[in-house]
Amino acid sequence: MINALTRLCCLIGHPIGHSVSPQMHNAAFRALGLNYVYVAFDVPPEKLDEAVSGLRALGAAGFNVTIPHKVAVMKLLDELDHSAERAGAVNTVVNDRGLLRGYNTDVYGIRRALGGRELPINKPALVIGAGGAARAAVAALMDLGFRRILIANRTLERGMALADWARPLGVSADAISLEEGRCKAVECGIIINATSIGMHPDTGATPLTSEEMRRGTIVLDLVYNPPKTRLLEEAERAGAIIVSGVDVLVYQGAEAFRLWTGVDPPIEVMRRAAIEALEGYVEDEGR
Repeated sequence: MINALTRLCCLIGHPIGHSVSPQMHNAAFRALGLNYVYVAFDVPPEKLDEAVSGLRALGAAGFNVTIPHKVAVMKLLDELDHSAERAGAVNTVVNDRGLLRGYNTDVYGIRRALGGRELPINKPALVIGAGGAARAAVAALMDLGFRRILIANRTLERGMALADWARPLGVSADAISLEEGRCKAVECGIIINATSIGMHPDTGATPLTSEEMRRGTIVLDLVYNPPKTRLLEEAERAGAIIVSGVDVLVYQGAEAFRLWTGVDPPIEVMRRAAIEALEGYVEDEGR
């Protein structure tokens, strides 16, 4: 029951209509009997400063940050955790009595989603995109042992900036065009889509087709709505090993939950709530 002591957590991004984070976090709060509530706010870029100031003033326990604010929000925070500094982006903020500290739980989520399998670290990795999610993907790949990373992006300059950021951290990183990325994908042991290509409502879009991937490649799509994107369908058709963005969503959300509450999250409750919400989303859209 919501009352005067309820702690607020939320998501800020633009757009946010596709998000199932409210269902996932609120299910976890209920399961543990915690007096928290999680909501989502659509915040356009020109309103980001005001939104962050407002959440600080309201005493929100913390908030998640999604596209397109993961880099821009950094300058509005008081401190950055090592995870955020290393990833060069923030997706989780904790409000410690008015002090806003930024974290990156996307890196953790990607590592957990890819864990438990043998990884082809001696082959190049391909990251599609050059925004905050791509930075987290590059950082996670470095943590997992990859030392050769190709960054394919529509705007080559942004890809070059990400490659320049990654090289001093100990990897060989090169920026390439999306067209070149489609040619190079067959040489890569792992492919991560860190763009919004294929996200609802544009579910027919894909950065790669089955002909541009090979059997045995690990393909992770950070898009989770729908859970099996067109990219993952194409990868499956090519015989690749697919990893849904739902896994990353759950693991990164679980780490954010822990940071806000100090309590270990009920991960399976969160996973079930996210999947049910996504299934319901598809049903509603079909009516």
